Amino acid sequence: MNIFNQKTCTTFLVSLIMAMGFAFTATTSTLAQESDYQVQQNFRAEFNDMVNRIDNAITSKDLEEILAGIEEFEAEYSGYSELINHAIYPETFESRLYDLNSRFRAAEQNIATIEQLNERIRELSAELDAFRSRLEEMDSLAGELREEIQASESNEQRLSGLVRQYRENLQQRDRFVTGFLESLITRYETIDSESAAELSEAAERMDENPMDLVQTILGEYINHTDQTSGLQAIDYLRMKTQHVYFSEVWSEIGENLAEIFASDRQVQARQEVEDLLSKWNTSIENKLWNSMTTAFNQNNISLGDFNSGNGLFDALTAYIESATAGSREVNTEEDYETYRNFTGFWNNTVKSEWGDHLVNGEVLTFSQMSAVDEQLQDWNEAAVPTSNLMLILFLISIAVIIGLVVMLVRKK
Repeated sequence: MNIFNQKTCTTFLVSLIMAMGFAFTATTSTLAQESDYQVQQNFRAEFNDMVNRIDNAITSKDLEEILAGIEEFEAEYSGYSELINHAIYPETFESRLYDLNSRFRAAEQNIATIEQLNERIRELSAELDAFRSRLEEMDSLAGELREEIQASESNEQRLSGLVRQYRENLQQRDRFVTGFLESLITRYETIDSESAAELSEAAERMDENPMDLVQTILGEYINHTDQTSGLQAIDYLRMKTQHVYFSEVWSEIGENLAEIFASDRQVQARQEVEDLLSKWNTSIENKLWNSMTTAFNQNNISLGDFNSGNGLFDALTAYIESATAGSREVNTEEDYETYRNFTGFWNNTVKSEWGDHLVNGEVLTFSQMSAVDEQLQDWNEAAVPTSNLMLILFLISIAVIIGLVVMLVRKK
């Protein structure tokens, strides 16, 4: 009985141990399967998280943190590549890693572009602020000078000095605006559609942009022209030249500026600028033709009425033709003096002082001025008084002959 019990106990213990071993092995296998599954799940979750972080990155600092995260991700799961390959087939651990790196490089390039654009916008905003500040200073000084000019009309000497300062202020302003326009040409004359779209998106964050400032400048030019007094023809010719230059710049870059800085209202924005240019030109010409007529009158040259460049040319040619015809008929010293007076004013003032502005301001062309010079040659030939020397010699000769005849008759 004891022997039987001992065998039975032994058998039971062996069976129990074997059962416990089997159970342990099964438990270990289950735990291993659960661990592999968790690795796969963690891999998927972290991969998706990295993709989201890359897609939502907006700064270089974000990218630095993401790059470190990609490196940690690779180090953490590279030892489980076969397990992961099996779980994500037909993709692989390497293909997923390549995808992350590709996404990162694309994001890096996009963010670099955005930061460059942001920097350009910051620089442009700073330049515009500085430009507007300086422009306001010059406009303020011009306003003060205009007020002083109006208050000093009775003091001719002081008035002359103030007008000179005011004229210098306008010329300085023109040079300043010209520099601004040249900067715009350099930046926006040749810009592709993709760059324009990128700049347009970035420019939406600007409080003020070049389009706004262009309209402000034109508005101030119109005010200056309307409010000026005491200026001469040369001053308005300078304005005309500046207007032509401004118009040429606008024709070169206006479309690009509107596309970038007024993308939601391009046609309207361009039309607004063109309307201001037209208004400025009208304002200039309202004073230009009167000031030129006054300058001719002050030099005793009475031209016919004119209100355009072609009208001025017609008035000049009509005046010279009439004077030339009169000189041919009469040919007096007075006619010659009229010719000399006109040519003196034409050469010393119109051509020498006004010439460049007449051409650059599209008032007269080179060919029109050359045509006037040719007419003056004809007038010169008609106006120079005919010499009386030959008549005097002829009369002397007649007198001598008569004297000789008388002497011969007396001798006979």
